[in-house]
Amino acid sequence: MLKKILISRVRIRILEKYLLNPHSSFHVRGLVRELNEEINAVRRELINLEEAGILKSKKDKNMVVYTLDNRSPYISNLRTLFFKDSKLGQKILARVKDMEGLKALVVTESFLNGKNKSEADIDMLFLGDCKVREVKDVISELEKDLDKELRATSMKQEDFEFAKKKKDPVITNLLSQDLIQVYGELNDLL
Repeated sequence: MLKKILISRVRIRILEKYLLNPHSSFHVRGLVRELNEEINAVRRELINLEEAGILKSKKDKNMVVYTLDNRSPYISNLRTLFFKDSKLGQKILARVKDMEGLKALVVTESFLNGKNKSEADIDMLFLGDCKVREVKDVISELEKDLDKELRATSMKQEDFEFAKKKKDPVITNLLSQDLIQVYGELNDLL
């Protein structure tokens, strides 16, 4: 889908690299090697993305290094868009699109980078009146696909609101992370 919206294949590949690795920095030649693209095309797209406010650059010795500009108001939406278009995002969407009662599904920064910083970290939250059996089945299928155990929880909207008010550590931790809304509306969480 993104190939139909964005006209530059190189720009799409660069955005994907940064948005799915949001805390990484890359220099021009490193991206050229990783993406196997022409140096002039990579350099031009990095400059375009910096001018658009998506990336920022800094000098590091004799190289220019680019990182995501997390102050950009577009980053969250772009990350969601690129995640949904990724193979993993497509797998998750295919598994949950017909779930009865699902209002929203989010994945967390912990899930994206594969690192849990605390015991309160969860990978995904299913929000709505979902059947427990369906949620378990989806999680089991995803665990098989990913070959790793997932930390997931399912809550009704009113239980979620109550947990937020009581400052439940799991929910507080969830809301402190960068979230990717895979299904439904993220404002259901806020």
